Amino acid sequence: MPSLTTTRKGVLRPTLYFALLCSALPLHAAPQVPRMPTAVAVPASGQLPLSSALRQGTEYSDLAHYGYVEQEFYLQGVAPAINASGQNLLDAPYTTRILVRRPADPARFNGTVVIEPFSWFGERAAGWILTRDYLLSHGYAYVGYTLNMNQPKVDPKFISPTPQEEADQIAQYGKIVNFEFMRRFDYARYAPLGSYYDPERFTRGDGPDPFVPQSQGIGAQLALLLKTPAQQGPMAGLAVKRVYVDSWAVTAQVWMDYLDQGRHQQWRMPDGSPLIDAYMTGRMAYGEVGGEVLRVPRHMPDNVPFVTVFSQSEAMHDILEGIALPADTDQPQQRYYEVTGMPHLRLADLGTEHTEHFAADVGKGDDPRCQTLYDEPVQMVVAALLDGMDRWVRDGKPMPRAPRLERQGRQPVRDPADGNLVGGVRPPWVQVPSASYLTDQETGCGLVYDTKLPYSREALRQRYGDFDHYQQQFEAARAVSVEQGYLLPEDAARLHPVATPKDF
Repeated sequence: MPSLTTTRKGVLRPTLYFALLCSALPLHAAPQVPRMPTAVAVPASGQLPLSSALRQGTEYSDLAHYGYVEQEFYLQGVAPAINASGQNLLDAPYTTRILVRRPADPARFNGTVVIEPFSWFGERAAGWILTRDYLLSHGYAYVGYTLNMNQPKVDPKFISPTPQEEADQIAQYGKIVNFEFMRRFDYARYAPLGSYYDPERFTRGDGPDPFVPQSQGIGAQLALLLKTPAQQGPMAGLAVKRVYVDSWAVTAQVWMDYLDQGRHQQWRMPDGSPLIDAYMTGRMAYGEVGGEVLRVPRHMPDNVPFVTVFSQSEAMHDILEGIALPADTDQPQQRYYEVTGMPHLRLADLGTEHTEHFAADVGKGDDPRCQTLYDEPVQMVVAALLDGMDRWVRDGKPMPRAPRLERQGRQPVRDPADGNLVGGVRPPWVQVPSASYLTDQETGCGLVYDTKLPYSREALRQRYGDFDHYQQQFEAARAVSVEQGYLLPEDAARLHPVATPKDF
């Protein structure tokens, strides 16, 4: 089993988690309206922006088919620089960029904007990749935004237990992070980007804070801008009623900090209403990049949902670490989902110039547990959860409560009959499996991708008889997932069995 002292991206996990005193958190008597930022259209540079949905690749969508347009803006303002303990050390100017996808026809807009900070690694928009079909077909607007820094002398994203591990991390990922990566990709477009960072004054756990200190203020100011009616700018002509956070992977920690430090209550619209109307975060084990391990913010948002979606990999991390599970509650509005058969990373999730090792690259080319990545359409589960969160906001219908993965102490419980985890959200491909879905923590494959062990032809025949019986059971499982609220009917119609006739 790989060491749990480092994250999948090589960031040091602290051996001791630092307790933050509640007295350090901002408890303001009166809400505050953030500073209003400025949005300026990015001049054309002759090529598409990073993370563009118009470029063929992992983030591509046929925007024209759905009647959408894509625009890029500089977002400029003055935002507080806040440390991991919640202290505002100073206010400083910043310039970042936002990438907007919105219906060309305002009549197609459903009133909701989904915002997401791009991942460090290749400016990936994990939330967009997981929900784009749903967003485009249901009239949402989407805004991805950059949270990054100039490359420091010692990059906190790559601090590792040994110099060799740190060098390996830098060699693999060093060219696709920081503003330098963006400027190398398109200097004319991204040269103006900048934000405040000081590794000496901003720490997390026992090392420099890898997160931009102005991240929380930038997110709040962006929400204020989007909700404020305007004749020009990102949402010109659209009546924005709601802003949802949909933040995945490492930058989800920013929104956990935002909630934990009481920013939801502190920063509001001029009429006192919330800037953010729902929070979905996922595929990030909070505290993994240093500091305190949290699953429930100490200052839960009032009357808006907070939803956590963990892949099988993040859930396994919590099991092995013995981290206590949060409860599902309607007041406050909290839901926590552990999704089986969902990997930490899929081929479809890679950012620009982002590559990962395969089994043969890490000396596991002969291990049968490391040969087959699982790439099942987990975006359908995420779309159903986002739809459920939206209904909770708009209609007051609470999201479903999912069972937790079963544990025996610090070990997961696997069904001896099919080799899969017991409990959790169970998509059709886990209800009616054709493989055992594994995690890197168990196999030691040394991959950011998780792997599965497909059943042999004999095992499939023994379990199902033939493909027709397997297909019938899979179709029944689709109906179960729809009834449970983990699959939308329109997606169920497009979900095909994982095994094929030739596998039998």
